[in-house]
Amino acid sequence: MPQAKSIAASMPSNAFALHANTVLHALLDCVRHHRFIIALFAVYALSCVAYTNYFGLQALSSFSLFGITGVYLLLLTMACFFIMYCVRMQVKDRPRKLLPHVYARLKTDFFSYERFFSAAIAIACFYFLLAVFSNFKRMIPLVVPFYLDTAFFELDRIIHFGIDPWRLLQPILGYPLVSFIINFLYNIWLFIIIMVFYWQAFATDNRQLRMQYISAFFLCWVLIGTAAATLLSSAGPCFYGQIVEGRDVYAPLMDYLYKANETFPIWALQMQETLFTNYETRHVSLVSGITAMPSMHVSIAVLMALLGWRVNRLAGWIFTIYCGFIMIGSIHLGWHYAVDGYVSLVMTIAIWHLCGWISRRMTSGRGCTSSHRPIHP
Repeated sequence: MPQAKSIAASMPSNAFALHANTVLHALLDCVRHHRFIIALFAVYALSCVAYTNYFGLQALSSFSLFGITGVYLLLLTMACFFIMYCVRMQVKDRPRKLLPHVYARLKTDFFSYERFFSAAIAIACFYFLLAVFSNFKRMIPLVVPFYLDTAFFELDRIIHFGIDPWRLLQPILGYPLVSFIINFLYNIWLFIIIMVFYWQAFATDNRQLRMQYISAFFLCWVLIGTAAATLLSSAGPCFYGQIVEGRDVYAPLMDYLYKANETFPIWALQMQETLFTNYETRHVSLVSGITAMPSMHVSIAVLMALLGWRVNRLAGWIFTIYCGFIMIGSIHLGWHYAVDGYVSLVMTIAIWHLCGWISRRMTSGRGCTSSHRPIHP
């Protein structure tokens, strides 16, 4: 009898130990599955520290700058992500009571160990990546001063048969309302890329595609947004007259945008003014750091289009059309030379295929924990 009581008393602790062991194995399995992006981020972050110390630019470095803003952005986008999930459940399942149905789906399907740890690792790396990238971006012009703007202006003209690309677009886009719409679509880019990233961070139906997108996403920021941006240092058309001696060849475009701003708000103009002021004063803020070539807006828009076509035709068309708006918006709003987008397009496609090969190797064996047990024991 005493032996039976002893066994019964030990059962809760054994159950807890077994559950803790399951959780630990799930976490370690997900860490192993995400070893490429974790290693990539670690190298990227350590490189930024070394870069900062080597060039003596500690005054421009602030890894905590994105802190509270990042928290607010995370909460806002997660709330929007939840709302979109509720809408999807309402359209797909048509439950009598939406919230109880969503809660049940989340409890049984969504919050498995695999999804929770996989999403947590990916999202944590994403927000840390933004903090590191913003430091690199602020330092680029001081390490490699802008030197290719004239070359890119001339290359744009050569490629487009002697005509500035923005002039080719002006007959179609040169209306204040149209410019406002283009600017709006351009401004929501960050929100959209975060939502798509969450989508893939929580995805479990296609591990290989998920890992391909997330790996390519990180690699684009490292290779295109940092390495290529440093080697091809340029400011962009909106700053051309302020950094290149002689005639401002983009003055007519900027004059149009300022005139359009009198009718409909063109938010890009205020952002450009703030960026250049912070560049001149070396002020450290979230709105600081100027780079044009290559375009990260175009790069991630292309990446989303590549993902969309792998998902289904509708997603492919939606993201491709949005990518088109980003491409023409980058030119029309004076942010980028056309060649900035072309280089981003080619580099992003190459990175996408490289990460496809990497993800196939990483998911060829046992992927992130095969246990779909819910978090609640």
